[in-house]
Amino acid sequence: MKALTSPEAVKGNGNEEWGLIICSRCDEMVDTIPTDGVKIIYGYCGKGECKGTGPKDGSS
Repeated sequence: MKALTSPEAVKGNGNEEWGLIICSRCDEMVDTIPTDGVKIIYGYCGKGECKGTGPKDGSS
């Protein structure tokens, strides 16, 4: 998982995008979103093995 202080986690356009969307399966940061404070939202990134499949152990 990438550190929350990663340069990717902050957008340089002046908007306060404190919300992070993290893939539950591969732990990659998918996107940032504007929120009132730090929020971490888990979902799936849509890459190959992460497309909404079962938990990390491979069961569905």
